[in-house]
Amino acid sequence: MKKELEDLLCPLEESVKEQSGNIYMQNADEERERAYKLAENVDAQLKRMSQDLKEIIEHLNTSSGPADPLQQICRILNAHMDFLEQHSVFLHRRVEEVSKLCDSRSKEQEKSFPLNFQ
Repeated sequence: MKKELEDLLCPLEESVKEQSGNIYMQNADEERERAYKLAENVDAQLKRMSQDLKEIIEHLNTSSGPADPLQQICRILNAHMDFLEQHSVFLHRRVEEVSKLCDSRSKEQEKSFPLNFQ
């Protein structure tokens, strides 16, 4: 009786282990995808803001006779644009790092949860 019960439970336990591993990997993949899309979105917004500031600065630089207040505004906008460009590069690098990290974790998960197709 005990042997029969063990024979019935072992395949069920293995099936549950495989399914929980697959669900964990699926959730991790979804979370990684959300994080990557969010980082891409932020990067795109920063690039748009940087381009907008660049256009404003170019317009101010080409306006008639730069006055002292106008030059101060240009310097401030230039500083803001430089700041945004630096952060855009930083975020781009972080997106790449996160992507690499997620890929390596995904590979580690695949190794720790081998799929058996029988």
